[in-house]
Amino acid sequence: MQRFTLAIVLVLAGACQKETDSPEVAQRKDECRRLEDHIFEIMPRPGAEHGEADPKKRAELVAQLPVEDIEQCAAVKDRKVIACMQAAPDEKSLRACIPASKE
Repeated sequence: MQRFTLAIVLVLAGACQKETDSPEVAQRKDECRRLEDHIFEIMPRPGAEHGEADPKKRAELVAQLPVEDIEQCAAVKDRKVIACMQAAPDEKSLRACIPASKE
């Protein structure tokens, strides 16, 4: 009985392991984390006139983002939008990179 229980636990543990991303997806996610860091750097924080200047604090903020935010960014097909946003020096330029809605 113990062996059966151990076998079930091992099977379930294996099923719960996170799938690994392809190198392309992993690269896109890294690019998105860098973008989020840049956004925290240039977007004014609540109660402040400027974004977060401290790289360590920005890294903490990026780490707190929902996984879905990074995955949604990585799924963007037009990487020119992401590149434009990464090059934006301020909030106005950043917003100009976002394509208009097709409604």
